Amino acid sequence: MSGPRTNEPRIGESRAHQPRYGIDRLVMRGRRVFGWGWIADPASPIESLALSLEGDGWRGTLPVTCGLARPDVEEAWPRLPGAGSSGFVVTGYADASPARSAVLEVRYTDGGVSAIDVTAAVERASSGGARKLRALGYLVRAVGRRLARGDLRGIAERAGAQNYGAASLDDAPVRGALVAQLRGERAIAIVFDHNMGGGANVYRREVIASRVAAGKDVLLCTYNFPTLDYRVELFERSGVEGGIYRAGSYLALEPIVDAVTVDEIFVNSPVSFDEPLAFAEWLALLREAKRVARLTIAINDYFAVCPSFVLLNAEGRYCGIPALSECARCLAAHRASWMALSPPSAIGPWRAIWGRCLGVADEVRCFSQSSRELVLRAWPELAAGKLTVVPHRVDYVPQRAPSIDHQAPLTVAVVGQISVQKGAEIVRELVLRADRERLPVKVVVIGALDLRVESKRLTVTGRYRREELAGLIEAHGVNMALFPSICPETFSYVVEELVRLALPIVAFDLGAPAERLRGYAGARLCSEVSAGAALDTIVEFHRELADGRPAAAAASEADRLAGTVPS
Repeated sequence: MSGPRTNEPRIGESRAHQPRYGIDRLVMRGRRVFGWGWIADPASPIESLALSLEGDGWRGTLPVTCGLARPDVEEAWPRLPGAGSSGFVVTGYADASPARSAVLEVRYTDGGVSAIDVTAAVERASSGGARKLRALGYLVRAVGRRLARGDLRGIAERAGAQNYGAASLDDAPVRGALVAQLRGERAIAIVFDHNMGGGANVYRREVIASRVAAGKDVLLCTYNFPTLDYRVELFERSGVEGGIYRAGSYLALEPIVDAVTVDEIFVNSPVSFDEPLAFAEWLALLREAKRVARLTIAINDYFAVCPSFVLLNAEGRYCGIPALSECARCLAAHRASWMALSPPSAIGPWRAIWGRCLGVADEVRCFSQSSRELVLRAWPELAAGKLTVVPHRVDYVPQRAPSIDHQAPLTVAVVGQISVQKGAEIVRELVLRADRERLPVKVVVIGALDLRVESKRLTVTGRYRREELAGLIEAHGVNMALFPSICPETFSYVVEELVRLALPIVAFDLGAPAERLRGYAGARLCSEVSAGAALDTIVEFHRELADGRPAAAAASEADRLAGTVPS
């Protein structure tokens, strides 16, 4: 948040009006303008704002959306009237380029006016070079982290998956050809998503398949770090892939929205998008102008809540969505790898602009009640009726349940791609403690572990197919599962799969996995998020199972919740 300032009155301006304001960001890229900030006046409420732009031989004005919630400003200025609703955002196109001056025009409810020269706050990026350099910086840091842990395959796969020769939607003839292909009686759907794998991409494929099956053409727009641009892929209702296109910005889709009937925009996850706040405002404007019939935003992560979209703070712990003043301090100190996926931003405008976008959406789709509660914690003013809970459908039905020997020595399975937020440090600390104390415990990571751990007690299998799970569990003598994620996940396919395999599970009392496991007799939840608490719980649970106490109940409950598993 920019520091508050007090403007001196100008000619023709009432001296009673001395607004305090902050410009968080104001960018001009060619004719494109987007920015956000806050403004409040102790003398009178603000009625409206406009941004006046002037260049050589031209002058124009852009409307400014104001009255957005800014609790961070209210915390900083508790005695400033209107501080809590002082946020504003501007986006649009100037009449020409470049603009030589930018003035924020303020009208008050008492009839007064102010004019604030904000030219000095403007960031110039007319060629797009600054954006590319910034994105390249994120990419370099991400590649550096992968190299540090020897993940050469991950880098090669991301780069090799790109269609470098795809036609560009920035070219009018290419865009015109696509529009001609899409024109017709049927409406189309546009889906936005990241391209980083995981459960969100699994769900995206389900969304696209359901729309295509319903007779719609679908445009999928993703951002791709290896090429620092967007990819737009057409899925036709005939079931035939309709082509892949490059685009310098998601705004390349705007002429398509104008030319064809778009009855739905589905935002699956915009993590990694190069200008996420401008994207959120663009979505809000499209829906407000009813240029799209329906806007659905899925909570596959908490990106709308915070750039730390896993809700881990600078110390690597679940934050619980605290006061914005604490969020501001945290973001300033945050150095986690996933923070490099977004440009730096203050939490005040982030929460305000994404809150506005969620507010105009027709549906905010959560996949668990815990996610719904967290979204409402961030925006208590959101209409609760638009926040739905639609659990993911899991089609996995194992061919058989694995044979588990609870009398055998303790062997713990950790399933999936275990990154830091998924609990890699928990796994390492647990293994090292077992080494130090010479505990009769082995750990098998069925998948991959992002940290190097040298221990004879640890086995990492590498990638696996879901249908191989039962066999891998038996082959390694697994008789317990640990779900070590330290963040409040919005859903977990892994947890569902482990339940359907009737495996005993230990997890932390966080998010959707804990919500799911409370209804499963074969689970134990740890209130303390630590390797020590997890290991103690695992050992005690294993002792109970070896004594035969809850084993039958766990198996029967798994059958009830997951359906009958063939023996």
